[in-house]
Amino acid sequence: MDQKRRRFALYAQNRLHALGSKTANGLILFRQDEVQVVIDASKAGLTVLDVLGYGGAIPIVAHIDEALKFRPDTLVIGVAPIGGAIKSEWMPELKIALEAGLNIWAGLHQFLGDIDEFRQFRHRIWDARRSPPGLKVAQGNWTQRKSKIILTIGSDSNVGKMTTALVLQQQLKSLGLESIFVGTGQTGMMISGRGVAVDAIVSDFVNGATEAEIDKVDGQAPLIIVEGQGAITHIGYSGVTMGLIHGAMPDAFILAHQPSRIVDDYDHPLPDIQVVVDIHESLMRPFKPAKVLGVNLYSKDLNSDESQKACENIYENTGLPVEDMVKNPKGIVAEKVLRDLFPKKNI
Repeated sequence: MDQKRRRFALYAQNRLHALGSKTANGLILFRQDEVQVVIDASKAGLTVLDVLGYGGAIPIVAHIDEALKFRPDTLVIGVAPIGGAIKSEWMPELKIALEAGLNIWAGLHQFLGDIDEFRQFRHRIWDARRSPPGLKVAQGNWTQRKSKIILTIGSDSNVGKMTTALVLQQQLKSLGLESIFVGTGQTGMMISGRGVAVDAIVSDFVNGATEAEIDKVDGQAPLIIVEGQGAITHIGYSGVTMGLIHGAMPDAFILAHQPSRIVDDYDHPLPDIQVVVDIHESLMRPFKPAKVLGVNLYSKDLNSDESQKACENIYENTGLPVEDMVKNPKGIVAEKVLRDLFPKKNI
């Protein structure tokens, strides 16, 4: 899927909010100038800024018929309901969009292109979670890579690994270093136009599918940043994290961390951040050195003083540069990446 400029309509029917519309929110954050309109009847008449606190004056309308007035070329299903199935009440609006000539991007586990009444439009449907053909186990191609690799990791699931990767990419570009972002979930793929949804890959092939996506762009930039998924210490989602580690074989990690989170969604106590650092570095030790180079603070529920104190505590405990890349960007993690991975480049 290419990353040519689009005119997006984001379908977030009755679900546009911080936790209910992750895919829509990601596109609003990182491809905002391409988003023309959002569809959510419960918020119609408001703007995205009114609802999310960012995104500017993008209008929200109630129905696809109103959204078509903004001349979109691509409708993105911006929500991911539990179970990943297409909701029956969406079907009439999705059909209107397809009959109007729009492309549809969908990141659900149920593939839109396999629904009988949409099969004739399959050439205009991107089911991002559909596994790519020709899957293989990892081949060990990391030993011949030309680009350096960073993998973002988390002290838990859902702590901003994708955001960490994309903001790091922006910060590095401002310092003169070009990089390529490889998405590993549907939202990251839709933002970047490349990648593979590793949570939909048969477990034996997660490593190989990750490796193959990196191979496609190896050497095209000095650095490739791979979006992390899950957490190695999460009993539900550790498998995909391990597959990404061995598929990416990174030269370094950047850690996303929410300091106010004490337990995970299993009510299991989260480990100390230094333990998380040590685990990841140890997992790479049989192959090559790979250090955690910095921490991005996910501080959505902290005020500025609390966030600053958390940064100071993490630095004291780990010695790593730490910042909130979104709310209080300083660029110190990006500078550390340049110093350690590209020591000949002046900053």
